[in-house]
Parts: sequence; structure tokens; C-alpha cells
Amino acid sequence: MSANAVHAFGLIVAGMPVPDEDADSVAELMAWGWVTTDPDDENRLVALNPKVAARRRLMLDAEEALLRLERLRCLPDVADELYGQYQRVQLRAGGGAEYIADPAVVNARLDDVVGGAQREILAAQPAGPRSQGQLARSLERDTAALGRGVDKRTIYRATVRDNPVTAEYARTMSNRASGRSAEFATLAEPFERIIIVDRQTAFISNHLVAGAPEHAAWQVTDQAVIAYMVEEYLEKWRRADPWRGEVRGRSLAADIGLGVDGVRTTPRQREVMRDMVAGNDQRATATRLGISERTVSAEINALKDLFDAESREQLAFKWAFSPDRLVGVTAVEVGQETVDTAA
Repeated sequence: MSANAVHAFGLIVAGMPVPDEDADSVAELMAWGWVTTDPDDENRLVALNPKVAARRRLMLDAEEALLRLERLRCLPDVADELYGQYQRVQLRAGGGAEYIADPAVVNARLDDVVGGAQREILAAQPAGPRSQGQLARSLERDTAALGRGVDKRTIYRATVRDNPVTAEYARTMSNRASGRSAEFATLAEPFERIIIVDRQTAFISNHLVAGAPEHAAWQVTDQAVIAYMVEEYLEKWRRADPWRGEVRGRSLAADIGLGVDGVRTTPRQREVMRDMVAGNDQRATATRLGISERTVSAEINALKDLFDAESREQLAFKWAFSPDRLVGVTAVEVGQETVDTAA
């Protein structure tokens, strides 16, 4: 209450006129309910008993507060009901996908969407284990999500079972002492990177914009597309092997394919095979590996002989059941050849 309003109230109580310049003070008194006008003379102001007026105001404000609380309680249910109508129109109109070139923006969007997850996070990480710093950064965010009751599943390549850093992260998140735990699985076959949050938003790698930065991504909100992505993800999840962070401990010699543990192919042959089963043509494989198409063809013929396969289809079938497919997928140059390491 302003000092001018208090002064004006004193004048009204005393039956004295209030100067015209104090009209704002009179309006303030009337808004609070301390004064009213005479029913028989609208130009005459009447002061009300402050204690009685205060009780009346308290009752009105209490009723309004209860109404506000009721609206707040019903707000999520009303929003869900309205969203059903909104979503039906959006589905007919089509959803959307946004290309994000800047890795910093990609990470910021991921942090925002994943950090706000309420029900489910589905992740597929084909690049294999991440660094200690990356996993430590994820640990806090993922722990918070699990604390909110979010279901979290992650699919890795099978080679992560040899990586102690990722194994420790998986053990920590899948064996939590209290609350919900994360679920992990590994898959030997190739798959794409994806993160799906609450079946409403997905982040996928870029395969459309030519010459894009390495970590560019698309943020997808088209509900029909996301529903399809979820089904594809769950199908891979059913085929994957559950993992709780056990370290397989395969030797590096087996990882680089030196004829140990049944591995017979060279690193370049494995790169050729991965492209072949992924459906990439020989020209693309030659460009990626920096070799000629004739060399790619020669490698495929050598692989047919090695696996005793009469066709590319039979070769792909036998490759799927060979230990060679489990060798890591990230290549580093060593002399004239490339050597596979854990991805």
C-alpha cells in the first residue's frame, strides 16, 4: 500500500474530500477493497472497516488460490488431451527434420532433449567405446534420467566387451544400488547411430548433406518416422546380446586379426566385407580405402576362396558366422596396411 493511498484513506474516513490529483490513490484503495462508493451517490467515497474488509479479501484470495491449484493439477491431463488433437493435425501435415552442422549445437540439443527425458531413452552407439571424459560426462546426465524413472537402453558393437572403460561404465549403470538401472546389449552386425527420446525426438547421423562436418546430425520430430525408428531399434535389441559390463578380455592380437582365435582375414579385407554387406558399391569402397576398384574386386575374389563361397551372397552368409566380423571397426594407418582396433 502506497503512502499516498494511506493518506487518502485517512481523508475519506474523516469525511474530507480527496484532491483530484490523488485519483490513483483512490483507485488503489478500491482495488484492495478498503473503500467503496455510496450506492445513492456515486461521487461519495465510503471507508470500510479494514479488519472486515481484510477478512473478505482473504476469503476471496483463498478461493482464487484453490482454483489456481486445481487448474495446475489438471494442466498435464488437459495438455495431453489437447495434444492428441494437435498431433493428429501434425501427422496429417507431416513432421520435420532439422539438419545441424555445428557439433557444439548438436551436443547442446542432445543435452537439452536427453536431459528432459521423462519416459525412455533408446541409444545405439556403433562407434564403440567412448573416452573416459565422454563417459564421465554421460554418467551424471544418465544417472539423473534414471533417477526420474526413465528407461534407458543402449546398444554397442560387440567389440566394446574388450574395452575396460566402457565396461566399467556399463557395470556402474546396470548395477545401481538403488533406483532404476540402465540396460545394455551388444551386436556384432553393423548398425547406425541413433538416440530416441520419449519416442518424440530422435538424433541421427548425417547421410544427406554432402561435405558435411564429421559430427553433423539431424534432429527428427516426424512422428511417423520416429515410430519406424523405434521398431527398427527394438528389432536390433531383440537380436543383441545382453551385457552388464563383463570384460571379455580378448587379446589385441585377436583384435588386429593375425590368424589368432580363428581370424583369417586382413584388415583391408574386413573393410571390404563390411562395405559389401552394408550394400555399398565397389567404387565407394575403393574411394573410401584409397585403392582401385580392381583391387576391391580382387579382394572379394580372394575372400570367396578363403571362405569357400561361390557367390557374394554365400560369402556374406559365411562372413556373418565367422569370428572375423567381431574384429573392431576403427582403422589406423600402420605402414602400408590398416590395422583394426577396438572401435
